[in-house]
Amino acid sequence: MNNRREELQVVAERLSNVQIECTDAIRIIESRDSEYAFFYVDPPYFNSDCGHYDGYTEDDFKELLQTLEQIKGKFLLSSYPSDILEGYTNQNGWYTIKKEMRIDAGKSSRKKIEVLTANYQI
Repeated sequence: MNNRREELQVVAERLSNVQIECTDAIRIIESRDSEYAFFYVDPPYFNSDCGHYDGYTEDDFKELLQTLEQIKGKFLLSSYPSDILEGYTNQNGWYTIKKEMRIDAGKSSRKKIEVLTANYQI
């Protein structure tokens, strides 16, 4: 029991300065940006065929990328590959890692390429 309390204390201390919000990402990024800020950005994937991503458009993704290219802090973006992302990555000298992931949904399973993009070396 004591060990579990110690582990919980370590986690609590680690998260003491973390802020998690569920609202418009661009609003959060613009209001919290500084040279010390780090943003993990995992938007709906505009180029996904998952029904729960409906409503997030290619224009929304472009607006997010335009915001990210202006920030002072660091970001790590999760997405699927796209020509739009590749263009911004090349234009801004961003770094990427591509990883093949297995998607299991119900009775079907398929592979997708996940892209991690950052404005710092990863």
